Amino acid sequence: MHTLKLQIQDDIYENLLSKGIDINRKLQEFITTLADDGYPAISTQEAKKRVADAVDRYRDGSGSYTPIDKDYIDEMHNYIQSL
Repeated sequence: MHTLKLQIQDDIYENLLSKGIDINRKLQEFITTLADDGYPAISTQEAKKRVADAVDRYRDGSGSYTPIDKDYIDEMHNYIQSL
């Protein structure tokens, strides 16, 4: 386990305490949400299957894709050419 040092202004700290907020618990919850994207984990096998299925859909033309704005395509093309 690691220890983090947090510096906050006294008035903010006192305000949190006066409201009965458990600062340590709130910080732990916050840090947990940073590490968890909300999606359930999948196995490596499932990930490979999803990628293979997506490649198959692309190759046989059955995939459904979001259209990209022509202006964006032109802008990216010009940017790449300038590199």
